Amino acid sequence: MKENIIQKSIINYLQLKENLGELYFFRSGAGAVRVTGQNRDRFFKTGKAGCPDITVVKDGRFIGLEVKTEKGKQSEAQKLAEEKILKAGGEYYIVRSVEDVISLGI
Repeated sequence: MKENIIQKSIINYLQLKENLGELYFFRSGAGAVRVTGQNRDRFFKTGKAGCPDITVVKDGRFIGLEVKTEKGKQSEAQKLAEEKILKAGGEYYIVRSVEDVISLGI
């Protein structure tokens, strides 16, 4: 299954939980956006390299979720982000399905 399909199913699940008032979440992607101006196009960076795909706040917990396929591996930037989040007292998990998210108590 493709990563974007896994991510959509996780987001749908989290949206249900948010609608019930159980948590807050947002999708946090890094990348760039092209803005077309009068005289030129400009690119703006969005997010931070390596940031988790989804951030969840539940019961005072900061939880970073990195969505991967069964064979997917973290990039070096993602490994560094994981270290920083854990050092700051947050939680970080690699998830490959909605079931993985549920098993974390989210």
